[in-house]
Amino acid sequence: MARETEFYRDNLEAILAFTGGKQMLNIKQVSEFTGICHYNALHKRFPFQQGYISAPTLARCLSRDKT
Repeated sequence: MARETEFYRDNLEAILAFTGGKQMLNIKQVSEFTGICHYNALHKRFPFQQGYISAPTLARCLSRDKT
């Protein structure tokens, strides 16, 4: 069974606080949350499905990212 990375819970809490508890984020919301304003950069970095990403998936991506 996979373990959570060190900052997963912190990231998930921050994302849910930012979205008011919404579990699915659109590209604009992710851009506002991360500060990444380039569409292509967002799509390279995060696995959007039909323009959305779940809060847990975004939290995992942010937790493993070393940049």
